[in-house]
Amino acid sequence: MRHGLEADGVIGAGTIRAINVPLAGRVRQIELAMERMRWLPKLGEGQNIFVNVANFRLWANDPRTRDEPLRMNVVVGQSLDHQTPLFVEQLEYIVFRPFWNPPRRILVDEILPKARRDPGYLARNQYEIVASGADTAPALAPSPDNIDKVQQGRLTLRQRPGPSNSLGLAKFIFPNDEDVYMHGTPSRGGFAKARRDLSHGCVRLEDPAALATWALRDQPEWTRARIDEAMNGDTPVRVTLRRPMTVVLFYDTVHVSRQGVVYFMDDIYGHDQLLDAALKQGYPYPVQSR
Repeated sequence: MRHGLEADGVIGAGTIRAINVPLAGRVRQIELAMERMRWLPKLGEGQNIFVNVANFRLWANDPRTRDEPLRMNVVVGQSLDHQTPLFVEQLEYIVFRPFWNPPRRILVDEILPKARRDPGYLARNQYEIVASGADTAPALAPSPDNIDKVQQGRLTLRQRPGPSNSLGLAKFIFPNDEDVYMHGTPSRGGFAKARRDLSHGCVRLEDPAALATWALRDQPEWTRARIDEAMNGDTPVRVTLRRPMTVVLFYDTVHVSRQGVVYFMDDIYGHDQLLDAALKQGYPYPVQSR
C-alpha cells in the first residue's frame, strides 16, 4: 500500500518493480518532491484543499490549527490523454444536483456517434438536447436533424440531474482556463483501486457530501441535512461560498503522512522524468516546467 500497489498478497510484476527501485532512485523522488514544494505560493492563514494527483488523494487543512479535518480518495485524469492539470485556484461555489454539459471532445468523439447508432441512447442515459445552457431551457426532440445541430454547435446537449448523472450529486467550481472541477460520480468502483487515473481530467470525489459540509461549515444555514436535501432535490441549487478557499492541484510521487510514514507512487504522468531531465541540464533552468 505504501508503494501504490493493490494489497492482494501476490508478488506480481508491480511488486517486483517496486522492490528493484534502488535507494538512490527513492532519494531522487524525494528531492523532486522537495523541489516542487518550493513552487507553491504562500497560502496564508485560510483553509485550503489539496489534491495530490499522483497520490489520488484529497485533504483539507486549517493552517491555524495544523489539523487535517478531511481526507478522501479521488479519481483523476487518465495518464495517456486526459491528464488532470496542475494549478492553484479559488473554490467559489458549489452546485448540488447539477446538470452535466459534456465537453466538446467527449460530445463529438463519444456521445454523438452512439446517439446516431442507437436512437434510444440519449433518452436511456438521461441526455437531452436544448437550445441554450439555461437550467430552464426546454428539451427538444432527439431527432437526427437536432443531433446534427448539436454537432455543428447550434444546439446544446446536457445530462439531466440525478443519481445517474456523470457529475453525481454535487460539483465544486474553482474557475480556471482548463474547465476542470471536482464532482461526485455514480461510478463507485474506481475508488477501491490502488491506481485511480480513470477520468477525463476532472477530479471525482469519494464523498462529495463530506467536502460540501466542510466547505460550508461557516455558513450555518447549510447543515448536513440541508445539503443532503439539496443533493436529492428536484432542481439544481447553487451555493456561493462566503469566503472562497484555495484549491491546490499538485503532483508529488512522494507523500509523508502525519505519522511520518513515507509513501512512494508511480510517476503516472511522467512529470518526475521531465523535471529530473530539466534539473540535470543545470543553470540556467527552464522558466516553465511541470
